Amino acid sequence: MLTVNNTEHPFSEGMTIKSLMDEKGFVFHRIIVKLNGKIVEDIDYTRTKLQDGDKVEAIHVFAGG
Repeated sequence: MLTVNNTEHPFSEGMTIKSLMDEKGFVFHRIIVKLNGKIVEDIDYTRTKLQDGDKVEAIHVFAGG
């Protein structure tokens, strides 16, 4: 089981940050992802594999006026 934004989410073998974001429908243009408290660069989303028990935080960044 993963924790995604403080909510449990099923873990599956071979899951990456990119596949998790696709499952969750996170398609924001500006998003910051933290894996176990460390920021993951967007170029690493497809190659960063998740492990059972990981904590993922996805933060949508937007500007206002």
